[in-house]
Amino acid sequence: MSATPPPATPIPPIPAFVHDILDDNPTGYLGTVRPDGQLSVTPLALLFDGTTIRLSTTTGRKKYRNLLADPRVALCVPHRNNPNRYVEVRGTVRIVPDPDRSFINAVAKKYMDAEVYPFDPPGTDRVTLEVIPQHVSTPRIPLEEGSSLQPDRKQPEPPA
Repeated sequence: MSATPPPATPIPPIPAFVHDILDDNPTGYLGTVRPDGQLSVTPLALLFDGTTIRLSTTTGRKKYRNLLADPRVALCVPHRNNPNRYVEVRGTVRIVPDPDRSFINAVAKKYMDAEVYPFDPPGTDRVTLEVIPQHVSTPRIPLEEGSSLQPDRKQPEPPA
């Protein structure tokens, strides 16, 4: 596995005003660096414990091989009902084996209300990706929830 050294600066916290995005059942878009230097982005389910964002993948996936070679990531997690609200985390990942499948089963419980993740063939090895932030971006875009300027909201008719 990849041993990620501790960051040189303190790990920035994820602000509380966006915890609702991460506590929901969001889809995170994980960017990794391929061996040829090109970027690869894949959607993933995630769990957030108030401090750490964790994701799961199999050891047969390209993202796993990308992360073994280069642990740098960018993760964007939009609010599932309002993409103008999002969390972006740039940093690295710590790869942790999930031999008893406890993490992927926790994901299955939260996202599918299933006790066991049902989609891996027998013998599939899973790992947990722990995101170690170096930069957290949580822009306050004027088109946040409740704004009359949201494109999906009907604008009032002008006075006659």
